Order: sequence, then C-alpha cells, then structure tokens
Amino acid sequence: MPTTRQLFTRARIVMRPACGGLRGQLQLGRYNYTSARSGLREHRHRSAIEICFLVKGRQTYRVGGEFHSLRGGDVFVTFPDETHSTGGLPEEKGILYWMVLAMPENGRPFIGLPDQEGAALARALRGLGRRHFRGSPKMKEHLDAFTRLFHESGGAIRSCALRNQAVAFLLEMIACERMPDSAKPARSLAPVLEHIRRNPGEAMGIPELARRAGLSEARFKARFKQETGVPPGEFVLRTRIDEARRKLTAGRDPITRIAFDLGFSSSQYFATVFRRFTGKSPSECVG
Repeated sequence: MPTTRQLFTRARIVMRPACGGLRGQLQLGRYNYTSARSGLREHRHRSAIEICFLVKGRQTYRVGGEFHSLRGGDVFVTFPDETHSTGGLPEEKGILYWMVLAMPENGRPFIGLPDQEGAALARALRGLGRRHFRGSPKMKEHLDAFTRLFHESGGAIRSCALRNQAVAFLLEMIACERMPDSAKPARSLAPVLEHIRRNPGEAMGIPELARRAGLSEARFKARFKQETGVPPGEFVLRTRIDEARRKLTAGRDPITRIAFDLGFSSSQYFATVFRRFTGKSPSECVG
C-alpha cells in the first residue's frame, strides 16, 4: 500500500526522471489544491532527503513531536529515515512542490556530478542547519523550468538541462538556509493582521486594509502575500474559518448563527468555504 505522497493518484504532477544522471535518485512532484485534502500519513524515506517548497497557501507538518507551520514561500526539509506527516491535519488549499532525493552511499555518483562536486553537494544537504526556512522566487523558477523540460522531448541536451536545473535548485535552497531570516519590513503589517484576527466578522475590503497599513493597494497586496503567504482575501477567510472551528468545537451556537456572525451571506456558502479549508463539513466539527 502506498504511504508516500509521490504515489498518491491525487497528485497533479509526479516526475521520476530517467535521464541526466537522475535515474533512481530524484523524484519531483507538485500539487495545486483548490480545497483541503485528507492528511499525509506517517511515513519516512529510506536514505533520502525530502524538500518541500510551499509556493502558495499554508501547510503544517510534524516531525517527531514537533509541528512546523509553513506559509507561502517556506521550505521544509526532512532528513533520511525521519518519520513525518501532517500530524492529523489536512493537506491544505495551496500549491506545493516536493523533491525526494536519494542520498549517495559508498562514494557513488550523485545526480550526475563529478565525484568531488557530488560529494560536496551531498555533504551540504546532510549538514543543513535548519529544516524550516524562507525560500526564494528563484527556487520556484528552477522547479517550473524542470517541470517544463520533463515534458519536452529531447536527448542529451535535455538531460543536461534537467540535471542543471536540479542542481541550481539545490544550490539556491542551500543559500537560502544559510541566509539569516530577513528583518521585518520597516512598516510591519502586524497591526492590520491583529485587527483582522480580532474582528473576523467585519466586512474588510482591500482599500480599507491598505489605508490602515498606510500603503497603496498594489503595494499592500504584494507586502501582505510576502508576510503571510496568502492574499488578503484568503487570509480573511482563513481567519473566519479558524474562528468558526473554535465556536463549533465549543458547541454553544448553532451553525447558521456562527455563519452570519462571521460575515457569510448564507449557511450554504459558509459550509462550502469551511470544507474548502478544512476538508470537513461544519457539522463534523460540532463539539
């Protein structure tokens, strides 16, 4: 029975390159979920490292007893033979790439690189100091390019290009891990985020939120996604669903009242959005 994500049929793209020195060493997958799916069961990759790059959305992973909450733009790494899962939580709405990379043993070649270079890259991957850190737009560019190349025809030139994109991605990821987390922007959005969390049922348009942040609408939307990993509208919806889940678990208010108190136009629309972000119906969460 399959236990790892790359074997699930729900994945949109799964690539097992058989060229470019990558045969049997690298698997790359990508999902683009418009609603939450059932969570990832506990599993591990024997002698392989897994790198997840969350392009958009939110996601939680668990390694041992520790939970890691990712936002769009984050990287998450599990090292060889580490048991990991989503910790009983769903795979959330969003876009995510994952790469499973078999680490070389007994001095064997690594992804087609010369011996000394392959050994140095493998050491750098094994020696990553953090498993959860911010990535960069360049990482997505390399993964997108790898995906395009995978579906193209070609011979040795295509194989070389695939290997180069994989190596470039790994080098960029290593550079991101070594870079200290950037300081918060001069004008933080923390007050705006706190206002949204404290007033989940309030009607909140982009113009009003941008005014509170002291930014133009265009700059506000760009900064908001940079800080939270999701657009403002999705953040508001997620905040409302988090509050709804809390109220439902408490079991004191009927579903319809919760829906209207949180600004949903109908209980049917509330149920649709709730399932999109949690993978469950509101009634399944009533305490």
